[in-house]
Amino acid sequence: MTNAMQSSPLCSPLVMLGLRSFHDVPAHGHQLIRKGLSSRIIEPVSQYLGLGKGVLAQYMDLDRGTATRLSAKGQNLPPHAAETLLRLVEIHDMAADVFATEAGASAWLRTPHPLLDNEVPLDAAKTSYGAQLVKNLLMSTKYGGVA
Repeated sequence: MTNAMQSSPLCSPLVMLGLRSFHDVPAHGHQLIRKGLSSRIIEPVSQYLGLGKGVLAQYMDLDRGTATRLSAKGQNLPPHAAETLLRLVEIHDMAADVFATEAGASAWLRTPHPLLDNEVPLDAAKTSYGAQLVKNLLMSTKYGGVA
């Protein structure tokens, strides 16, 4: 495991992947997914997001056994799982930027939102369409819209 993968859970996994911030995901996320994301990123991402590895595996549409096996062998995540993982970290980092604290971001991401039909933003972000709605809400909140 590289030193970057052993970084503190407070360090965004995006930095571990060579990105400076969530602003870099749209431009470089595709390249990262195409090259392949090591499954060893699951552990630091689960710590960073405050989700158990099994829950994170469910978000990535993997069963826990598959995620554990991939991680133990250091294999790359399937593209759909890598994309979801990047999306969740990107949205978490956007929320931390909007709410100025990890605690504020975490609370907002885990609270049902009326503009998402009372769905939890983290759950809505499982799909690319739901993630776009969550990003739109975050940007509206940041620039004077809804919370």
